[in-house]
Amino acid sequence: MSKLLNRQRASDAAPDLQGLSRTQARDQVIEQFMEGELTQGELLKKLRIDILGVKQDAFATLVKVSRKTISDVENDNGNYSVNTINQIFRPFGLALKLEPVHD
Repeated sequence: MSKLLNRQRASDAAPDLQGLSRTQARDQVIEQFMEGELTQGELLKKLRIDILGVKQDAFATLVKVSRKTISDVENDNGNYSVNTINQIFRPFGLALKLEPVHD
C-alpha cells in the first residue's frame, strides 16, 4: 500500500528542478543509477517525469515504442533488446554499451 502512495505521475506543469538545470538534474539521476541506488526502470521513470515532465503515452510516441513497453521497462518487467532500450534512453543521451569487467 505504501508503494502506491509514493507513485509519481507526470503532470501538465513543467518539472520542478529545484534550481537545477535539466542537464544537472539528469546527471544527478544518472549518478544515482550508476551507484546502484536506482534500477533501470526507476531511472527511466525519473528521467521521463522529473526531466521531461511527460506522460508515458507522450514519451512512447516520442521514442516510437508502445506505452506498454515504457510501462514494462519502468516496472523492470520484460526482457527488451539492446536496440529497444537504446531507443528509449536516446533522448537523455544514454545508451547501453559493453565494456571490459575489471575484477
